[in-house]
Amino acid sequence: MKNLLLCGGLLLASSAFSQVLTEDFEGLGGALPAGWVSGSTTPGSGDWITGTSTNANSAGFWPVPTHGSFAQVNDDACNCVLTAAYLTSPSMDFTGLTGVVLQYAFVDDLTYGGNPHLVQVSVNGGAWATVFTYVPGASPNIEWQDGLVSLGAATNGAADVKVRWKYDDAGAWATGLAIDDVVVKVPAQNDASITGVSLNRWALINTNTVLSALVTNVGGNAITSLTIDWNDGTSHSSVIPVNIAVGASATVAHPTNVTYATAVEKNIAVTITSVNSAADGDPSNNASSGLHNTLSQQTDKAVVIEEGTGTWCGWCPRGAVAMDYMTTTYPADFIGVAVHNGDPMTVTAYDAAAAFSGFPGANVDRSLLGVSVSQSLFEQYYNNRVNMGVPANVDGVVTGTGASVTVNASASFYTPVTGANFRLAVVIAENNVTGTTSGYNQTNYYAGGGQGAMGGYEALPDPVPAAQMVYDHVGRALLGGYAGQAGSVPATITDGTVANYTFTYTVPGTSNRANMYAVVMLIDNATGEIVNAKSTPLAAAGIASVETIGMNVYPNPASDNVNVAFEAAGDYTITITDMAGRVVSTNAFSNLSGAQNIAIPVAELMSGNYIVSVATEGASYNQVLVIR
Repeated sequence: MKNLLLCGGLLLASSAFSQVLTEDFEGLGGALPAGWVSGSTTPGSGDWITGTSTNANSAGFWPVPTHGSFAQVNDDACNCVLTAAYLTSPSMDFTGLTGVVLQYAFVDDLTYGGNPHLVQVSVNGGAWATVFTYVPGASPNIEWQDGLVSLGAATNGAADVKVRWKYDDAGAWATGLAIDDVVVKVPAQNDASITGVSLNRWALINTNTVLSALVTNVGGNAITSLTIDWNDGTSHSSVIPVNIAVGASATVAHPTNVTYATAVEKNIAVTITSVNSAADGDPSNNASSGLHNTLSQQTDKAVVIEEGTGTWCGWCPRGAVAMDYMTTTYPADFIGVAVHNGDPMTVTAYDAAAAFSGFPGANVDRSLLGVSVSQSLFEQYYNNRVNMGVPANVDGVVTGTGASVTVNASASFYTPVTGANFRLAVVIAENNVTGTTSGYNQTNYYAGGGQGAMGGYEALPDPVPAAQMVYDHVGRALLGGYAGQAGSVPATITDGTVANYTFTYTVPGTSNRANMYAVVMLIDNATGEIVNAKSTPLAAAGIASVETIGMNVYPNPASDNVNVAFEAAGDYTITITDMAGRVVSTNAFSNLSGAQNIAIPVAELMSGNYIVSVATEGASYNQVLVIR
C-alpha cells in the first residue's frame, strides 16, 4: 500500500511533474486504506472492500484478471440494491498546483445492467461535482481499463480536495466496480505510460510475430512520436509516428517483427525511450515485458467451454441450446461440459471450483471467467481462441472394460519452457442423462414463446417434466482434481518433451459408459487456464448385465454391513465407490466358484449413495447402494 500526500509547492520545485497521492490497495486484508471512506445505500454488506480477484469471487464478485489487490464493491456480495456506493479519497492539498489529473485502473461490469460509474470531486468541503462519466463500449467489458480524468479548474490551488467514485446498479442485477493503482498528480508535458505488451506467447518457428505496446498518454501534450525499443538481448529501437491525444490510449505496433528460426523461449523487454523526440517526464511507467516461445511443430487447439447450469434455472435452456449447436457445428475442436448446480447431477467439487456467480454462466478455457451464455456468444468466444498458439498437443487413450476405465493422458511439447507449471487433468462427462425424480424437471422461462425461439424449449411447458428431458455434456467426475494432477508434467520442458499420466475411473452403475467421454486437459497451474484439451469417448466393451451373475446387494439401505451375492467362477474384485468416482472400499478374491455371499463392512462410510462393483476379467457388474 502507498498513500503519499505531500505539499504541492515542494514537489513542483524538485521534479518535472507533481505527484499528490498514490494508492495500490495492497496488503490491506479487506480494509480500506487510512483516510479512505466507503458510503453506501446498504451500509455494512454493501460497502467497498479491498482484496484480490479470489477474494472478490468468494464474495460473489465478477471474475476479473489478476490485478493484485484492489478496491471493489458489488451487489452480488450483499444481494441488495446499490444505487449509490461511494469510495472517497482522503483530503488532498493542491496549494500551488494547477491542472491536476486522476489516473486509475478500473473494471466496470455492465453485463447485467446498471449505470456507468462516475468520478466526482469536492472542493473545500463543498458540493460534489461530476468530472467524469464512464462511457462503455458497444458490448460489456469485464477487463481492466485505464482512466485519466482532469479534476477541473475548480480544484486549482485548493487546500482541501476529495475525489470519490460512485457505483450505481440502477436497481438491476448488476455486478460491480473495481478500481486500482490510483495516482493524483500534475502531469509532465510529455508522459507516455506502457500499460502492457501485446505479443503472441506461442508461435511457429520462422513466423513473423507483431509486437505491440499498449500506450496511454498521461501527459499534458498530445503525442506525435514515440521511440520504442524491444530487447531480447539485442536492441530493436525505432521512432514510430503516432497520434495519441491527452488521456487517450493506443496500440502501437513496432515495425520490427519478432522472428526465430529455432524453438526458443524469450523474455522480451519493451521500453519507451523518448516522447515527441524528448525525454519522458516520468520514466517510471515506461517499461513492460512479454514472454514469447517459438514452436518446432504446428499444434492444434481445442476450446473448452464449461457452462454453469441447473434444472432450477429457468434461463439455463439457453446454455443447453448453445452447447448443442457448438458441438454439432465444431465437432473437431469444441469441447463442452455442463457443470450442474443445485440439482441431482451436481458434482459438488466441480461446481464449487468453477465458481459461477450467475446461471447460466460460462468459463471459456478457464481464461474468460463468468461470461454470458448464448449461441452467438459461444461462437464468438470460440472464434477468438481456436487459432491461438499453444505449446503442446494433448491426447488421451482409453482402455479397460466394463466399469473399469483407464485414461492415459499425454501432452507433447514443441518448445522449451523454463519454470513450467503445467498439470494434466481429466474431466468425465456424459450425454443422454435422464432421471425420474422432480429434481430432473427443467425450469423453462422460454415456455410459450414470449422470450422468443430457443431451440424448441418455447414449445415445452414450464417446468419441462423429467420424462421429457435428456441432458447432455453433464460433468460427472474430476480426475486429478479441478486444478490438475500435481507432478504430472515436469518443471523443465524441452522441445520434444512428452508428459504422461495415467488416471483410473470406475463408471457408476447409474451411468452408461457408451454415452461418456473423457476430456484430457493441460492446465497452466500458474493461471488456472486450460492450455489445450482433447475429448476421447469412453465407449468400450460396455457394462455387463447384473443378471449374468445373479448379483444382489442387501440389505439396501445398509448401515453396518452389506452382503454381496453372486454366482462366481474365477477371480473377482468387489469395489465400492462414491458418486464422485472415489474408491472407498476394495476387496480381491481368488478362485471363487458357485454361489457367493460376501459381507463387506460399511459402518465407517458416510450416509449417501455408492456404487458396488463386482469385477472379473473382461466384465464388471454394478448396483447402487444406499448407506444410512
